[in-house]
Amino acid sequence: MEKRSVLLVDDDAVFVDAVSAVLEGRYEVRTAANGSEALAAIAAAPPDVVVLDVMMDHLSEGFDVARTLRSSDATRAIPIVMLTGVDEVFNVRMEIGESWFPYDRYLQKPVAPEVLLATLGELLA
Repeated sequence: MEKRSVLLVDDDAVFVDAVSAVLEGRYEVRTAANGSEALAAIAAAPPDVVVLDVMMDHLSEGFDVARTLRSSDATRAIPIVMLTGVDEVFNVRMEIGESWFPYDRYLQKPVAPEVLLATLGELLA
């Protein structure tokens, strides 16, 4: 059976390596370091799910990428997990259900490997 694909988008190379190591047993993992790379990778081969950091080249880049994906018929249905330490910086809590936030799940860094794996499993079930 073919592995489902995950696009991991984050500008922290150490974080990307660590999360990739967790996911590679169950998923085909592709990576992008910023929003532009992510959108190009998705256009080339849409993943089954996107794990997306909020703050990369600019403050809201992850949200911008997510809104771009949600605005296209070709990518609207791809599940998006926002995985970020933004709460640590701004002490802001973002709740699912607010239509302004175009993601399926919001997880805070550092995220336990079992929580990330369970979240991806739920979204891809």
